[in-house]
Amino acid sequence: MLCFVFAALIVALDQFFKQWVMRTLEIGETGQDIIPGVIGLTRWENDGAMLNILSGQQWLLAAIALAAAIVLIMILLRYNEGFWGTLGLSAVLGGTVGNLVDRIFNDGKVVDMFKTQFIDFPIFNFADIFITLGFLTFLVHFIMITIKTESREKAAEEHAGDEYYDEYDDEYSDEYSDEYSDEYDEQDNDEFAEIDSAVAARSEQELHQEDQYQYTEQASYDRDTQYYEETEVQDEYDSTDDLSSDVPLSLEALEMELGSLDDYNVDDLLREYGLNDDDESYL
Repeated sequence: MLCFVFAALIVALDQFFKQWVMRTLEIGETGQDIIPGVIGLTRWENDGAMLNILSGQQWLLAAIALAAAIVLIMILLRYNEGFWGTLGLSAVLGGTVGNLVDRIFNDGKVVDMFKTQFIDFPIFNFADIFITLGFLTFLVHFIMITIKTESREKAAEEHAGDEYYDEYDDEYSDEYSDEYSDEYDEQDNDEFAEIDSAVAARSEQELHQEDQYQYTEQASYDRDTQYYEETEVQDEYDSTDDLSSDVPLSLEALEMELGSLDDYNVDDLLREYGLNDDDESYL
């Protein structure tokens, strides 16, 4: 993992400068200034912790450093709260292991080399710098995460039940997903599958109903069209034009239809309307 590579680079850098100082300067000897008036080089060996805490308890401090390194490794193996938090913990791990190497291989003493010139401050080394900066980075990141989490939870409570709730919930889920995400995804997929099946069945039923409705409407339309066509034909029908009609007419009916019969040949009329001279019921 990259966090352990970063920690290993810190250990290598810290040990390189410590070995260089031990070869170049004697204990208590001051070297050239790194930044004039700000910081310079002075070799010193500290048998305590930072700020000379627990001075003379070298092996107790070594045991504490070893336990701290193990705890940090376990945390980093499980930690997934963001880049800056991981970077800070990695820096603390690298500095802790760097000083632990000194206590194991330098008779329980840590080699320091940086001396501030603008203020009276204990001499320190690269490992101390990375421990301090790493701790501050992780602390700031932890505070920001806490504030952001509380803000989202409060916003989710305020907007519960409205259109903004899904937005906050999605953002929170994307940043704080855990090992149960696969289980929730599988459960959601099952629910969505059931919903899709129900929607498909309902759509098929509605389509069938629509087809039946269209068929009924078409049949009704066809019946209405046939009725109006038949009515129109009946309205346009004129019995006087239907000379081949099989319905016999009486002379009175012919006279009503044609007016006076003086201008017509009775025999011709009877012949055209299917009558004969023997049928006295029409005379």
